[in-house]
Amino acid sequence: MMSGRIWARRALLVAALASGATPGLAQAQALSQLLGGGNGNDLTGDLLRTVQQRLTGQSTVPALQPDTQVQNPPGYGPQAQAAQAYGPPSSIERLMSARAGQPIRQYGYEVFGRGGPVMVRQSGALQDGYVLGEGDEIVLTLRGQQNASYRTRVDRDGRVVFPGLPPIAGAGRSFGVFREDMEDAAGRALTGTEVLVSVGAVRQIAVRVTGEVNAPGLFNLSGLGTAMDALSLAGGVKNTGSLRDVQVVRGGRSFRLDLYSLLMGDASGHDIPLAEGDRIVVPLQTSAVAVVGQVKRPAIYELPAGQAMAPLSTLMAMAGGTEVRGSYRYSILRTREDGRREMVQVGAGGSATVRDGDVVFVAPTADVSLAKVELRGATTLNGAYPLETVRSLRGLLASSDMFAPTAGRPLPYLLADAVIRLDPATLQRVVIPFSASDVLEGKADVALQSNDIVYITNLAEMRYIARKAGDLQRTPARKVSDHFDPVAPPPVPDATAAALQAQAAALPPGMAADPRLAQLAALQGMQMPAGQGAAATGQGASLAAANPAYAAFAAGQLGQQPQASQDQGPPKPEEERLNPGIVAPPDLVTSQDGTTTRADDDQDQTTSLPAGAGALGASQLGASQALAQHPRRPPLRLFVGLDDDTRRLLVGTLVNYHVTVVGEVNSPGDFLVMPGATLDKVVQAAGGLTPKVDLHAFEVTSADIDNASGLSRTVRQSYGLPVAQFAQVALKPFDRVRFNPVFSDRDTGDVTLAGEVKFPGGYEILRGEHLSSLLARAGGFTDAAYPAGVVFLRQSVAEAQRDTLQKEADALERQIVAVVGNASGKVQVTDGEIAYVTQMISRLRQGAGPASGRVAVHVNPREIAAHPELDIVMEPGDQLVVPRQPSAVVVSGEVMAPGGIQFRGDRGVDDYIAMAGGMTEIADDDHVFVIQPDGSAVQVNGGGWLSAAPKLAPGSVIVVPRKLRHFTWDSILMDIIQVTSQLAITGASLAVISK
Repeated sequence: MMSGRIWARRALLVAALASGATPGLAQAQALSQLLGGGNGNDLTGDLLRTVQQRLTGQSTVPALQPDTQVQNPPGYGPQAQAAQAYGPPSSIERLMSARAGQPIRQYGYEVFGRGGPVMVRQSGALQDGYVLGEGDEIVLTLRGQQNASYRTRVDRDGRVVFPGLPPIAGAGRSFGVFREDMEDAAGRALTGTEVLVSVGAVRQIAVRVTGEVNAPGLFNLSGLGTAMDALSLAGGVKNTGSLRDVQVVRGGRSFRLDLYSLLMGDASGHDIPLAEGDRIVVPLQTSAVAVVGQVKRPAIYELPAGQAMAPLSTLMAMAGGTEVRGSYRYSILRTREDGRREMVQVGAGGSATVRDGDVVFVAPTADVSLAKVELRGATTLNGAYPLETVRSLRGLLASSDMFAPTAGRPLPYLLADAVIRLDPATLQRVVIPFSASDVLEGKADVALQSNDIVYITNLAEMRYIARKAGDLQRTPARKVSDHFDPVAPPPVPDATAAALQAQAAALPPGMAADPRLAQLAALQGMQMPAGQGAAATGQGASLAAANPAYAAFAAGQLGQQPQASQDQGPPKPEEERLNPGIVAPPDLVTSQDGTTTRADDDQDQTTSLPAGAGALGASQLGASQALAQHPRRPPLRLFVGLDDDTRRLLVGTLVNYHVTVVGEVNSPGDFLVMPGATLDKVVQAAGGLTPKVDLHAFEVTSADIDNASGLSRTVRQSYGLPVAQFAQVALKPFDRVRFNPVFSDRDTGDVTLAGEVKFPGGYEILRGEHLSSLLARAGGFTDAAYPAGVVFLRQSVAEAQRDTLQKEADALERQIVAVVGNASGKVQVTDGEIAYVTQMISRLRQGAGPASGRVAVHVNPREIAAHPELDIVMEPGDQLVVPRQPSAVVVSGEVMAPGGIQFRGDRGVDDYIAMAGGMTEIADDDHVFVIQPDGSAVQVNGGGWLSAAPKLAPGSVIVVPRKLRHFTWDSILMDIIQVTSQLAITGASLAVISK
């Protein structure tokens, strides 16, 4: 029951407190006694302390530690217009940049030229040096006989008053001194009690910022604020303000703040704490100097307040000193009294004086590394080496392990390398060739000097240089400059059409009026002027596509330049030039097989056609498909690590040390070697000898050059040595080594026998082997063979026939253009006649009726035995087709019913023509000819009225040609007849073969 009443009374007390009614202190004590408490050890004691806190405004909540956290506002923001970025150059920056010849900015304003919010955060106790002022909250915590915590503020009189303690002066005193006095006073008044003193909330102060700041004004800060906090709230210092003479005015005193000491980490530099009513003044910048060049911090620096000059050493210290340790040259650009500027050289000791407006230039006196050599190129240990440990090439190239192959890179080439040396007297580079192989074997050595570059070439670089050397030997004239010849870009199609129109308009009136000229112009894709060439459609375009050579020739007759001369295409790659004009490493690359190309060619491996280009030909289409199916290998850089001039010098020097190996080696070509190189190393570089090499007699051709007399004599020497003795043969630059194959009586290539032979197929032949021997090897003819109709095809004869047809096409082109271009002949030549001849030319160009290469031969053993000269000598690629016995004679051409007619020995040519229905109206009965089964052609009338008619045999072909109306161009008619006969012979030969 008792406990219930106690809890009820306590609930009534809590309700009263919660209602907001504040009882008096006496009432609270009576209520506490009524509740049966008040001894401080139960709930009623805690309630009593709560009431006392409400009455006195003091907190009695115990602290967890003696020093409480300082609860200040989270931050103070700058004025709205205060936050400005470090903007465009100021007037002094523009002035100093013009004098220095380079952009330069003022030092420090990138930090202090911007404003920002000030975050005031501090945990734990304040520093003992903090000066108390009106409004600071003091927290007094008691432990021991009394356990309580009291809070109060420094009042207007600057005193701190706690219950039961005498007032203690606080304003204007440091917190450390005040704490000692408070603890001493509380210790005397409260025996057996530990006293802890701390600061709770920090007061607010108001300061004014004026002068060269972005947002001057009055700002509220925490009592912990400093001068830098106030400057940040004011938007930062303008680049016209001083960073070295910021003044804090407090009462009648003034404190100076040098912000450089804070920026540069000066131990003596410190910020200034602020007090209520302080005034911060930022004056104008008075004097400044600039430092540029090889210093760590080039900038415009402000001199200390009140100084118009300073020692050079002080300025160099502000700039952070020189960039790296070394020897430097110091120059000062000064402004004289008359306003003119002069450059003054000063010593490096720093005793010179720098004045306001001066610009100090710091430049190195020398930047040359001494006692150092570099190894570059195709090695695994590239880098710098001290000269004291590698006095010569033998010391640098100590082991062959440093030339181990690297995946994805060409192999090192050790027969032609170079030392690139800078002549200290002329400051020009020279190249000293050497052989790394000879150095490794101890046969050669070169003393090294400081700053030498030892370059080891790789296989791709060697091939590139050797190819240049071979080109120079074949074309000995050297260019004075290695710049590319200017190559005009391809013409724009619209511009080309306009140019062709202008050329057509300039033609003579008689030619311009002929519509057939438009047809010829259409062959080249020309556009004739308006009103001319209306008929130039269809036919001319097809002829242009079918006859590119005819189109080019026709355009030349009309006064044009051929298309090829107008469009030279893209510039040739560098490696195709005579001189090694290597512009930069990215411009010249090589594939792993040593094939060089342009780096930009590897960016796009698809072939694009210009606008308006026609379809690709068969060969071009095949090439493009092959390119798409077999993409280019990843490119490799050449001469990496060498500058442009050094690369040119290296290539231009090593091209003078090459030899050529041809014949029976696995990789013939040009190679770089040093004088005295032995044949075994060169053969190894060429991939070794083939199994067919003739070691009985190989030759070395040398050039004996006499520079004094200006003459060169060729010396050729033959050797017969085994491979083991190749080391006895020393080579010189420009030598040519030739390895011949062993002589063999076997000819290269097979011949083919087909048809009615016992063993058809391909046969190897010996040199000089005859047809009779080949037929004997094939077992002879079968019983069904027809020897009189043997078809013998030879590749060399086919090539000769093709050349003849091309020449005939060229002749027809020239004549047709000449006739059409002649105004007097335009009435006699019709468009249909032009079309007929141009179609014939097209057939010749395109290979219609391909040249078979047939040769009339005799294979009858009895004839060959009687006339041995008829036994033809076989050639590789020959084909012999033995047909079966035919039973018909073919009548073709201008007859009523062309076809085959059964052979009878008593019938003549006229009989067979009559059986074919006779000749047509357009038949030319004066030029009927017969193609015999062996491929020979015989004219029926024999060229005269006394000639006997040809004897017919089974398989013969009677050809009745078409009669051609005689134009005024008689020479063209004769050519047409001749060409028609050749085409007929070719067609008949193919017909016989297909039987």
